[in-house]
Parts: sequence; C-alpha cells; structure tokens
Amino acid sequence: MSNFINVLTGMKMEDGANGYISCTADVIAYPCYHGGQRYIFVDTPGFNATYSSQKAVFEKIAKWLAATYQESRLQFNGVIYTRRITEARCRSERSSFQVCANIVGNHAADRVRLVTTMWDEFEDRSPAESMENKLKEEQWQLLINGGATCQRFLNTPGSAWDIVHSLGTERKASLLLQEELVDIRKPLKQTTAGMRLHKESPASLGGLLKRLFGI
Repeated sequence: MSNFINVLTGMKMEDGANGYISCTADVIAYPCYHGGQRYIFVDTPGFNATYSSQKAVFEKIAKWLAATYQESRLQFNGVIYTRRITEARCRSERSSFQVCANIVGNHAADRVRLVTTMWDEFEDRSPAESMENKLKEEQWQLLINGGATCQRFLNTPGSAWDIVHSLGTERKASLLLQEELVDIRKPLKQTTAGMRLHKESPASLGGLLKRLFGI
C-alpha cells in the first residue's frame, strides 16, 4: 500500500515500500491535491509482525478509525485492499480478508476496492489472471456480492488514480467497526472484527490482517 500511495502522490518512496516486508510503523495520513480535489490517503502498519504484533497493529487502526469517525475529521470514502497477485492462496490470506470484511460490514461493501498488484512483473499474465478469477469466484465472492469491485494496479499513476476515482467523492456510510466502537460502544474485543481476530490461534496469526486497508 505504501508503494500505491507513493505512485499516487509522487512522494519519495519509503525504503522497502515496493518489497515484501512492511515498512510502515504507524497510521499515517498523506494529503494530496489532484484535479482540484483534495484527497487524504491513509497508510497503515503491516500485519506481518515486522514492527509490532498483529494485535497491537489492529488496535492502532481501530483507534484511528474510531477517532476520525467520532470527530468527523475526514470524509471516509473507501477502503483499498491490496493483494499481491504473485502470491499463492493461504490460510492467513483468507483470514486477513475475512477480518477486513468484518471491519467494513455488509452495508459498506460497495466502498471496497479489491486491488491486485505486481502485474508489471509478468510477461505472460495467464497464471495471474487464473489466480484473479479464483479469488473472485471463491475468497472474494462475499464482498463482491455486496458491491465490492476488483481492480488491477499496474504500478502507474494512471491505474492508481482510476482506482481512487472509482470510489467517488461523496461521503458514504461508516464502517461497521466504527459504528460498533463509537455508536454502540463495544469493547474492541467484542466487535465483529475483534472477535474474529482473537479467535485465531497463534499458529495462524502470521500474516493475519497483513493487507488490511490495502497493505
């Protein structure tokens, strides 16, 4: 996700942003003007335990979401969930997606863009296209049925902005996690996403939520 934001904004790339190790340690907001419109892109820490435990990273993201929702500081337009098309499907990836779906909620599924990356690494895209189809038909079907859209990031500004523009500019419904934390005042562990996270066994936590919000 860091590389996605770097390509969008033209900012200097962080060390490791285009690699396989998370390079972001905190939730960071990046303002950007494009076509006369102001955007704020939010990058989050990785969930591969490079800097913190999955639980600690989840708490950081939840705290940020609750604060921005409660104070109405940002008009939250969408969630960009990224996945490397070069990676095989695995249990941690399925868990990551399920927690993401629990954070968003059914009523806000249309705000999700399921973005596959690393397309520029292929000369023959047939294997990647086969993986993409399987994701759509199996793992991602739940959110797609709710209105989520699949898109490809080709590591170019044009393809990145196509994804952003597809989300529109109108303020939309809040995320389920925000409503549970602020409106219902549920403890984090009792939210839908929190319960999903805490149900995972330690053996399966590697990579859980690794790409939540497009990491």
